[in-house]
Amino acid sequence: MTFPTEAPDPYTILRGWLSGIYLRPDGQEVRGRAWDDDTRYRYGLLLAGIDAPPGWHQDWFTHIGHLVWHFTPSHIQHWATRLTNLDGSPMAAASRGRAVSAVRSFYAHCTEDLGAAHWYLPPRRALAGPTPPAERESLTRFQTDALRTAADRYRGPHAERARLAVYMTLAGLRPGQSIAVILQHIHRDNAAGPTWRLPAKNNSASAVTRPQPVPRPVVWALDDYLPVRTHKAPHSTGTTGPLLLSRTGRALDRVTFPRLLRGVAATHPDLEDIAPTLLPDVVAHSPSPFADETSTDTRRRPTGQGNE
Repeated sequence: MTFPTEAPDPYTILRGWLSGIYLRPDGQEVRGRAWDDDTRYRYGLLLAGIDAPPGWHQDWFTHIGHLVWHFTPSHIQHWATRLTNLDGSPMAAASRGRAVSAVRSFYAHCTEDLGAAHWYLPPRRALAGPTPPAERESLTRFQTDALRTAADRYRGPHAERARLAVYMTLAGLRPGQSIAVILQHIHRDNAAGPTWRLPAKNNSASAVTRPQPVPRPVVWALDDYLPVRTHKAPHSTGTTGPLLLSRTGRALDRVTFPRLLRGVAATHPDLEDIAPTLLPDVVAHSPSPFADETSTDTRRRPTGQGNE
């Protein structure tokens, strides 16, 4: 520590920090961060046991005691492994990570705002242990079948575009990929059937994958949409530009795409409960109703005869 006087009281520093008004060592008053109630409660509880129920003594200051200014990273690691919830059950990995973040944030405040010595703390992951990835949300096969049916029956604005967008998502394309598909990357002049070059996931639209077969149901939806595609120069033409277009001839944006998907889902009674919050990524990560339809046979099927 580089405070000019004896070691300060960590509880006083914490209260000032969380109140948003604190004094620097030179006596200057500083108006700092405005904390929300949840963060103020959580940091107060984890760091100092503020508002803790009787019998809960898992806070950092109690654990570290007189070593509060002279600890090592191993002390934080040991504390994190012993943390429990208020009911005494072991704390989950994600919650341990947030607890370690509270400690790291407190000492960052002491260093940056109060001029204390620098604590070289490892990243949160190293102190709290790895946090398992959250379970990926997905729809059931029943729900994706229902969404396919909803797309086939949809009679709202730009129905052919909506059906194609839903089909592309059901085929596993992320929304950014669907939006970035351009007509020039769709090829029909091959014996094996239509293929397209899709934008690589989590990359720029210019980074495309090798030609991949277009699922047969998507070909049918594509052929229904192309004659009514709203191309307008200079943004698009009948043979160039983005595939999925707005009425202005520009590509659909990332706000319109989920709205379109939700509008289709809302028309099916088995999806109306989840439709308001349905995300394209969730659909793309779900079991595809086209999984058993890998053939690229492009013989026409009457429009509207989906998986009903």
